[in-house]
Amino acid sequence: MTDLESTLSILGQEVPLGRVDKALKELWGADEARDKASLMNFAIYSEDPASIATNTQLLAEITKEHACRGLLILSQPGDRKPRSRAWVTAHCQIHDGRKSVCSEQVSFVLEGGGANQVRNTVFAHLDSDLPLVFWWQGDITDNFDERLYNVIDLLFIDSSRWSNPAHDFERLLQAECENAARFHVYDLSWLRSHFFRTALATCFHDPLALAELPKVTNMTITHGPGHRVAGLLLAAWVGVRLKAEMQVIDCSPTLVLPEGQTISVHVSEVAGEAPLQSVVLSSANASFSVERECGSAYVSTRVALPDHQREELLPADLPTDAALIANLLSRLGRQSLYLQMVPMLRQLLKCG
Repeated sequence: MTDLESTLSILGQEVPLGRVDKALKELWGADEARDKASLMNFAIYSEDPASIATNTQLLAEITKEHACRGLLILSQPGDRKPRSRAWVTAHCQIHDGRKSVCSEQVSFVLEGGGANQVRNTVFAHLDSDLPLVFWWQGDITDNFDERLYNVIDLLFIDSSRWSNPAHDFERLLQAECENAARFHVYDLSWLRSHFFRTALATCFHDPLALAELPKVTNMTITHGPGHRVAGLLLAAWVGVRLKAEMQVIDCSPTLVLPEGQTISVHVSEVAGEAPLQSVVLSSANASFSVERECGSAYVSTRVALPDHQREELLPADLPTDAALIANLLSRLGRQSLYLQMVPMLRQLLKCG
């Protein structure tokens, strides 16, 4: 038995693809103590065979707060003969100490096919009339087909996992600009920095600090291994908030503010698990910093002016991708600021 075959046992009962709906009815009919609940279709798509166990756990965590029909899709494109397999199971939460409220999970392993196989499988097993939330994991591949993304309402991506972010951002923007596309995109690499950005903004709540902002000449950002895009997104966010333009000359980025002031931007990788480790904005007489120590649930802010010092501890960002997505689903809103940053981010990505 291969590693993948042994992992598939956690997906529940394997059923023929054409009997998925009937198997789900049998699943609910077998236990009157369970109630089915569903507010959305929530799909997780991956082309990594090692993702099966992790994604099953992620789906179980998300359904604790958001009842849905869960679709777990593992696609393995290739030259082999197309084959589709399906499994059904349920994730249940005890309600009032006796009744279980459950979300169903339908899992698919799709071998040898392409975009048509993925699209047809998803379409055939959506809970009709409910929105489709789609978590696309990994690189944007040919299976990210227009007839698929045109039915997606919310699209989660993680640009920090892309092997070629410049290419994948271009592909994403092309899709987002199409008339038929209706999805709102949420980037986990961006969502992970929410409290970090909030902490940086609090550094300038003080009028003395705010008065020093036009004199800032340097911005230094450090990020954990594999999270360069998170560092670049933070730099782009500062640029957008200051209404600056990004100039990249010989791979040295500089923010140019409307008044002509310039801020040199430095982004580098350091050891540590946190996606963002620190950001320091400095002028000739002052510095403003946010730092997160390894493993800490807090970030520390420090404002250092000639006659004024201030330090604070503030909450760090949510620790897991499932928590980030569950939190976002609870407070949905369009991410207009994210799309504003993407052009500046693409300039920064030209240097590799």
